[in-house]
Amino acid sequence: MTDPVYIKTFGIMALVGAECGLVGVFIFLLNIPFVGVAIAHSAMAGGIWGIILGFPSKLSALILSLAASFTVGPVSDRSKMNANITLSIIFTAVMGIAFLGVGLMEGKQQLVTGFLWGNIFLMGTGDIIAVAGLLAAIIIIIAVFYRQYMAILFNREIAASTGINDRFFYYLLLVMIGAVITVNLDAIGGLMLFSLIITPPAIAYQLTFGLKKFFVISALAGITGGAGGVAVSFAFNWPVSASVVLFLSALFLVALGFSPKRRRYDSGE
Repeated sequence: MTDPVYIKTFGIMALVGAECGLVGVFIFLLNIPFVGVAIAHSAMAGGIWGIILGFPSKLSALILSLAASFTVGPVSDRSKMNANITLSIIFTAVMGIAFLGVGLMEGKQQLVTGFLWGNIFLMGTGDIIAVAGLLAAIIIIIAVFYRQYMAILFNREIAASTGINDRFFYYLLLVMIGAVITVNLDAIGGLMLFSLIITPPAIAYQLTFGLKKFFVISALAGITGGAGGVAVSFAFNWPVSASVVLFLSALFLVALGFSPKRRRYDSGE
């Protein structure tokens, strides 16, 4: 376990788990689960078509993920539809675009596989710096704007009535989600990334009633799931991304078994 490849993989996935766990809290509490799915597939489609058209794949993935992020808010507001409905439409569209690119691409299937399933072993120093820098930025944003986001998570309309620019902070959140997904596509892939975003806050939800602890537990669950998944992967020679998803799912079952909320609801308190 002292092999440099293992240490590098362990460290990267712990960072990825932490930042996915943090942004996952917003997705979970705002009840917009399709955000992660839609933006992940948008980033995946952008990367695939970037390769086809000869553009930098990471840049094109970021552009399309941000485009999806900035589309969902205004479209939801103007159409008066629930954000999940809007995201479902965006998701199906970008999924079609992504897999059209997969069908048209010839001779570059390995690059496509990286966007679909991830290949953490191909992440270089620049990618690691980007992941670490993004995690630091997310922590700073949450710390600086904690009061505003606490109000928005409680109720967007009430937050707006108190003078908080809820649209600005909501769109800032969507940008954070888009950045997290784009930066981490290489680590776990667009098809698996959603699990790393939604499962840690689901674990935290079972274990705490306070918002600050919710963020901390969700981040720790992401770190534990990421690092534990890597350990399982190396022990059994399994794919890293699938191992992380399965390990996180097992952690959720454990959290559910020890959940104080579940015991309280079962007892009728």
